[in-house]
Amino acid sequence: MSEFADQLDTRIDDVRHRIHEARSAGDDFLVENLIDDLQNLMELAGRNDVDTGPIAEVIQAETGALPVIPSPDDY
Repeated sequence: MSEFADQLDTRIDDVRHRIHEARSAGDDFLVENLIDDLQNLMELAGRNDVDTGPIAEVIQAETGALPVIPSPDDY
């Protein structure tokens, strides 16, 4: 795995941890913003040819919904 992908995984883990903290605190606004951050990380991964499948699984786990994954032509 590349260093970029490793850093991306670290950022995803951090955001996921912050989502759980925000949920525990009852901060729905922060939860929504952090989920947006996850979606931005997924787009960043897609633009850099990193497999977005694991990020999509995290988003699904956090939201209960499958994200819309843009095609590379959308970048």
